[in-house]
Amino acid sequence: MLFPKVDLPNAFTPLGSAPNNVIFVRGFGIGRMRFMIFNRFGQKVFESNSTKLGWDGRFNGVVQPMDAYAYILEVEFTDGTRTTKKGDITLIR
Repeated sequence: MLFPKVDLPNAFTPLGSAPNNVIFVRGFGIGRMRFMIFNRFGQKVFESNSTKLGWDGRFNGVVQPMDAYAYILEVEFTDGTRTTKKGDITLIR
């Protein structure tokens, strides 16, 4: 039996080589999700509701500086359970 699961990397390298140049939410049994990334000033620099849409490190077309970015990931799995993950993602250049 497979259980619902969600995960994401804690670092990535935009402008680098694939597969580490875009950060995606990965998991099993994800029904709905909301993934938000914020810079150190609390400004939202990315939001996605799909595991197919990841962050390439850009905000308004400009690659953001090397830094740690806070994230909030809210997931509702297909079995009805929910989880919220909070943490940081390091953008490395």
